[in-house]
Amino acid sequence: MLTAVATFFIRRAEKRIGVSLDYVHHIAQTNFSLLSRYNRVFGFLDPNRHVPAAAYHAARLRGARAADCGTCVEAEINLALAAGLEENLILAIVRADEQALPPEIASIVRLADAVTARREDDPNARSAVIEAYGNAGLIELSLAMNGAAMLPGIKRAMGHATACDLSVMRRLAGNQ
Repeated sequence: MLTAVATFFIRRAEKRIGVSLDYVHHIAQTNFSLLSRYNRVFGFLDPNRHVPAAAYHAARLRGARAADCGTCVEAEINLALAAGLEENLILAIVRADEQALPPEIASIVRLADAVTARREDDPNARSAVIEAYGNAGLIELSLAMNGAAMLPGIKRAMGHATACDLSVMRRLAGNQ
C-alpha cells in the first residue's frame, strides 16, 4: 500500500520536473524507510527562502552540472523555467558565460564551480555572494549547490546516473 502511494507521488514529481526518477522508484520498491530518509534529505535541500529564484537556480544548475548527470541538469533547467527564469539566463548559467550574467549571478557560478566541480575555495566569489545576499543567502546557496551535486552521486552509486548530455543545452538554445 505504501509503495503504491509513493509511486503516485513519484510520478507526480516526474511530471513536475520533466524527467524520470527511476532511481527513486527503485528506492521505493526496495525499502519504504529508505525512501523516507531520501525524502527528508531532498526536502531539506529544496526550500528557497533567502535568495531570488535566479540565484537559487544558478547554484543548483552549476551543482548538477559539476556532478555530470544529464537528467539532473535537465531537471534543474525545467525547475528554473518553472520558476520564471528566462531561457537565455539559464543557458548562460549552464555554460558559465560570465559575460552574459549579472555580476551577482556570476559570483554564484564561480563559487559553485569552485566548491562542487573543483573542490576548492573561492574567497572572492564568496565575499561577492555575501555582499549580494548576506550570510543567510550564502548558506542557502551552499545547500542548493551541494545538494544538487549530491543527488547525482546517489543515482550514480545505484547505477542510475547518466553522463551529462550536451543535447540538453542545445535544446535549450533551440539548436536541435
